[in-house]
This record gives sequence, C-alpha cells and structure tokens, in this order.
Amino acid sequence: GLAVAAERMLQRDGWHVISMPDAGRPRLYARDRGGRHLDVGFRPADEASAHQDTLVGPAPTLREAGRPGVDSLIRVVVSRGSYSRTDVLWASRQGGVHLVDGRRLRQWAAGTSLNGLGLPR
Repeated sequence: GLAVAAERMLQRDGWHVISMPDAGRPRLYARDRGGRHLDVGFRPADEASAHQDTLVGPAPTLREAGRPGVDSLIRVVVSRGSYSRTDVLWASRQGGVHLVDGRRLRQWAAGTSLNGLGLPR
C-alpha cells in the first residue's frame, strides 16, 4: 500500500528507512546522510477532510504525527487525499509537521524528491 510505496520512494531519495507501525497504523522512521530524521505517518484517504473545515476524522492521525517530546524529527503526514484548511493551519502551528497530499504524492512518485517538495534541509 501507501506505506510500502513511501518507503521505496524514500530509499530512492537516499534515506535509510525503518518501518515501525504505531498502534496498528503504518509509520516510517528515516534518516539521511545529512543527519535529518523523518517521522512519516499516513492518513487514509477516507479520513481526508477535503470538503470540510473541521477535524472530525483526521485529528488523531495528525496529532499522533506531531506528538510532543520528539523534537529532533521532521514530521511528515502522507495522504492520497487532500487536507482541509484546518488541517493545514494545525500543521503550521505544530512547527515541523509537513503535509503531503495526493497532488504532492503524485509528484513524489514521478521522481521529485521530498526536498523538491519543500522538506527543510
């Protein structure tokens, strides 16, 4: 599924990836040669709130990705769907949470690296 594809794309981009599911949900941890560390979580497309401005379904996944106390990680939440304005505002307030929606996911799959999609260096 999506986690396997993301793992392969991270490896293609030069990341060392470890799969570490959390509470039954796929989760990846990755590091690159430059010392950056990623915490990659996934939000199922059926939880996406593309046509809503409230966090009814997606909140647990997003909060899980930005859990406090893990300061050295760049957090990435990947979804095949899209994110609502509320999701984007929430992520921007967390500091270091990056959302990869379906459009960016397709760009990543087509060969654009996460760096090319705006991941901080």
